[in-house]
Amino acid sequence: MKVITWGTALVTGVLIMVSMTEWRVFYQRFMTWGQYTTDYQGVPKPMVSKLRLIQPPVQPCLLNYSIHFDQTTYPTYTEVVVLNRDRLYRQGDVLTVKVVARDKEGRSKTYGGDFFRARLVSSDRSLQASSAGHVTDHCNGTYTVQFPLYWVGNISIKIQLVHPSEAVKVLQSLRQVPNKRDFHCTFVDRKTKGQYTQQCFSSNNPSLPPHRKCDFSKPEANGTWICEKPEKLPCSAITKCRWNPDMSRVRGLVSQEEIKLFQKPYLETELEVHPKEPIRVLETELPTPEHLPACTGNTRESGASLGHWSGKVWKSAVCNVRVFTKEDIRQCLANKTVYMQGDSTIRQWSERLQKVVPLYHDKRTTDSPVFRVRNNNQWNISVCYRFHNVPVQGSPWVNFHDYRYTADELDATEGGPNTVIVLSLWAHFTAEPLDMIRSRLYAIRGAIHRLLRRSPGTLVFVRTGTTREHKGGKFEYYLLASDWLAYQITEVIREVFRDVPDVVVLGTWDMSVCQWGKDQVHPDQTMVDNQLNRLFSHICPKY
Repeated sequence: MKVITWGTALVTGVLIMVSMTEWRVFYQRFMTWGQYTTDYQGVPKPMVSKLRLIQPPVQPCLLNYSIHFDQTTYPTYTEVVVLNRDRLYRQGDVLTVKVVARDKEGRSKTYGGDFFRARLVSSDRSLQASSAGHVTDHCNGTYTVQFPLYWVGNISIKIQLVHPSEAVKVLQSLRQVPNKRDFHCTFVDRKTKGQYTQQCFSSNNPSLPPHRKCDFSKPEANGTWICEKPEKLPCSAITKCRWNPDMSRVRGLVSQEEIKLFQKPYLETELEVHPKEPIRVLETELPTPEHLPACTGNTRESGASLGHWSGKVWKSAVCNVRVFTKEDIRQCLANKTVYMQGDSTIRQWSERLQKVVPLYHDKRTTDSPVFRVRNNNQWNISVCYRFHNVPVQGSPWVNFHDYRYTADELDATEGGPNTVIVLSLWAHFTAEPLDMIRSRLYAIRGAIHRLLRRSPGTLVFVRTGTTREHKGGKFEYYLLASDWLAYQITEVIREVFRDVPDVVVLGTWDMSVCQWGKDQVHPDQTMVDNQLNRLFSHICPKY
């Protein structure tokens, strides 16, 4: 059995069906999550369980069938039923929902793989309380969704069919096609100043003969970058690189029938829940300890994203995530150097810190689109941001020599108790075969081990991905950056770092799944501030 936050057959196993009472006992025994009760003013206060989340390894459901379009999961006929609807629910219970996928003819499906987004929301919108459901795929067309009940009041269930399994099959097959995106780099003749633009590849290209190839790959970092060699210039003449936003190559990889799977009603459609009436959650009768444990040691959030939104604040159910003021942040980061490495989602964190602390440009360094250093001399705080190495899906030209592999940067970092490493690699890898990001992360994991051996006490964090927008609903952007693709990377991040005790995985996925704001790869300030609160709560757990 495996319980996940967003459902897909590729990452789940078979769940043994149990009664509500048995499931409650199982859940309380194997999961660590803070429960919340309310005081007379309706303000949530935490309850604490000392148990931990255990996720046993499972074999995924295999999508090894051919696509039959007449069997595509159809939202109108897919059934969503609340089990034990008439029982009395209290805080700390688990609400269970069954989903039965059916096709356009109303026939029950016999295989899994549908990708759902499951949320629980407060019926009283003024509370703005919400949480993510945990979806289990039984690989036979049925799904179970568990919702931990975190708050008191009327709740409504929201389950969205993001992609039917047939669309997931298309995404799965398309992901394995290398070099779908169009990258170019320029080579400059220093004598004549002539400039030559050549096509480049993020995976090996067997069609290029050795004498026509500039190989900039670095096996130690599991990084591949190969360009067509200019006829009269050496490979060392490379200067700048960029992504060409022409999507014609991607469009040519799918049929007209497959394109329909990425349109309504099959795309991001809310399912009708039976019964429709809200469910009342009463206060718990269990003892209520006053505080969650600090985010340290065995109570770290590593890999776990259990929690919920309460207004504009994310309430972790695992450890005490505090709301940090500007003064709190300064004191937490005082005398520390923070290295933020990865994509633009982590750059957004560095930019937020620059504004809040505040931080100022280090005149000893030269800014570039992929590297910047900001300091606060009064508090002795330094924040260094660097983009990860190619592939990078950005249209501006960037100096190729400014890119660095994250593993190399970690090997060059001195580290120590006043050094914080925060990594985020996901958004630019959704279009690539999953083995690319997996191998890159394993190289990074090795570099982290080396860093911690020579500099014990270095704090290392890896954040996961989030949901995002898709450029006006154009199907090409789903093919390259669907939330299903991003979720697979989130699972790989958890897999790679699950058994690394000195690395904290900050699971940001659930925060975006049940957010009240819009899905954006660069989310609003509320989301960023709450993500940073989780980071600070681990850096300064007992402050």
